[in-house]
Amino acid sequence: MKTMKYLLSGLIFLSGFILFEARADDQIDDITTGEFHFTLAAGYGGIENPRAKSDDIITYVLPSWSYYDERFYIENFTLGYSLYESERFLVDLQTRLNEDGFFFELDGWNKVFLSDILGFKPNKQPLFGPEIPEVEIERNISYLGGLSTSWLTPYADITLGYFHDVSGVHQGSEVHFKVKKNAAFSWGALGFEVGAIRKSSKLISYYYHFTQSELGRSRVPQPQSAAINYHTSGVLNLPLWQDVNFVAIITYTWLGDEITKNLMVEKDGYLSGFVGVSYAF
Repeated sequence: MKTMKYLLSGLIFLSGFILFEARADDQIDDITTGEFHFTLAAGYGGIENPRAKSDDIITYVLPSWSYYDERFYIENFTLGYSLYESERFLVDLQTRLNEDGFFFELDGWNKVFLSDILGFKPNKQPLFGPEIPEVEIERNISYLGGLSTSWLTPYADITLGYFHDVSGVHQGSEVHFKVKKNAAFSWGALGFEVGAIRKSSKLISYYYHFTQSELGRSRVPQPQSAAINYHTSGVLNLPLWQDVNFVAIITYTWLGDEITKNLMVEKDGYLSGFVGVSYAF
């Protein structure tokens, strides 16, 4: 695991360094409407689990799919509908999976959902401090829906979105903010992103607090506040042959204080990533 961390950390540093040398008007993606696109990547990646006494989610295969119509689009598990589009501004209705549910056991489906979020983690336990319940902890993945707006500038794409739980799991919400830069070169393409996600107190309470049955005793409700997670991401895409590419994806997320102070969480952040070879069908 240490080897992968060093490799992915190097890739994100490299992508961030080279992007500033790229021309502002370079583009990575040429979107074709009315066609279904499927890509399958083989390699190594996963999600580092920040939960105490929990295993990392590791995968060797990463599927990805997309479909774009004039207004409606699908990107893996994200569904969207374009309300307004111009050269500089985009306004979309959007639904997406919430990432916090990935840290809980999903009977193998988590390896499919990794097309939307990636990473890893060592399973360790503190030597001192409060006892962590030796019980299986189950939480459901939630689905969020809301409004996403993007401002496309010559230097970067800036996106702000609000998403609320539409699956009835926790009734919480998230506010997303990110700045993304893509750049195409003769030898391949690079992408870099920094952002923040504000998670509501209801969402945090559901995913990161033990229930009374899990604790085996009554639990005194504590006042909760929202948390803000920060992240930075890098993507590298190198064409090898026709429809075959080398791909590397890396994201590091810093967890907010309202999440890390809970007994269920033992890390301040987590790494996610994937390195491999993809084939576009």
